[in-house]
Amino acid sequence: MRLCNVERAQELMARDQIDGLIACDPINHYYLSNYWGLFNTAGGYHGSYISFLPAKELDAASLIIPALELRRLETTDGTWMPCIYSYFTETDKELEQFDDTTPKGQAYSGWQPAADVTADEMTELENRWLSIVNKFGSQTSPDAFWALTRAIKNAGLEKATLAVDDPRMIEWLNDYPLSNLTLVHRPELFNEIRMVKTADEIAVMTKAANLNEHALLAAAKGMREGMTWEEVESLYMVDIASNGGRGVYLMCGLGELPAGTVRRNVPIFMDALGQFQHYHGDFGRCVVVGEVSEKHRLYHQAICTGWEIAQELLKPGASCTEISKQVAETVRKAGIRDFREPIVHSVGLEHTDEPKPYGVMPQTKGEQTLLENMVINVDLPHTEIGWGSVHMEDTVVITANGFERLTKAPLDLIIAD
Repeated sequence: MRLCNVERAQELMARDQIDGLIACDPINHYYLSNYWGLFNTAGGYHGSYISFLPAKELDAASLIIPALELRRLETTDGTWMPCIYSYFTETDKELEQFDDTTPKGQAYSGWQPAADVTADEMTELENRWLSIVNKFGSQTSPDAFWALTRAIKNAGLEKATLAVDDPRMIEWLNDYPLSNLTLVHRPELFNEIRMVKTADEIAVMTKAANLNEHALLAAAKGMREGMTWEEVESLYMVDIASNGGRGVYLMCGLGELPAGTVRRNVPIFMDALGQFQHYHGDFGRCVVVGEVSEKHRLYHQAICTGWEIAQELLKPGASCTEISKQVAETVRKAGIRDFREPIVHSVGLEHTDEPKPYGVMPQTKGEQTLLENMVINVDLPHTEIGWGSVHMEDTVVITANGFERLTKAPLDLIIAD
């Protein structure tokens, strides 16, 4: 499996005259390499995991990890990248050098076999653990940036222009012998590459969409009068976790329940964001405990009509802005006079995968044109304070001639007992 759309990365790097990519943000590092560092989940270990993707020399694509995680390469799916560079704590003694003149780090041996156990008595995985540590443990660098320096030298790109996703990388490499290297901070380039998914990504995202959808529906069916939103969200979190995913949130509005608990006959929108293998599923529906009012049915039908129009427009070459405008006009004409323009957004390793400016309202983005293999959501929420809320949202992948839904549930309004 290879998550990274290398062909698109090469195309965009050629467009921007970039010779390679350096990723240390956990999402981009995982995207380029397929490897999610153990401490990326815990957070706080900046610059500890790095992926290096040359534009042309793919045989020099490199994964940089702490030596203590060498064994995890065998336990997980590892990496597609041909080159692995590890690093271990520097010692006080004068360091030896590699042939590329960079210093060697302290040799890493890690946990050792029990003295009274032979190789034949160990599992296949345990033997692979020992093998990979024996292979790379004596070839460590003193730190991650010396390891990255080795990778850059190996690719012959010491005088190249490389794009980084973290501006600190430019400062971090100041103390290393790469004075002829040009580093440019281009986080939006990573997002732009990630927007067009590979077949492997789409397979993972289909699973994410289905797990997330199932969990929202389970929470909706379990909703009862008097429940707090924390109790409803817990139903969602338990269901998605029990099926192999991870919940991010189940939302009913930015202010949460206006009365603090679920009330009978009051429409509630549900918006679920969940993960599978770090990719997101995003799904929304509306639910009511009790009776469905005439207004509720009208509003639900209005957003369904908007979704029908969206389906006619979702195809390569379409403008996300134009889709949003046409859907909003349709919903307003169908009965929701104050319906705001929906958000048409890419989804993937981030909730919204497209390039994003800093310091602006969340979900603010520039104009985007749909391309084949983009994974897209059309967000159709509406709230009226003092009445309630409705919503419709599905995840689709753009195909050569239109789209395919990754979520499968019908568009029906959900009535809980």
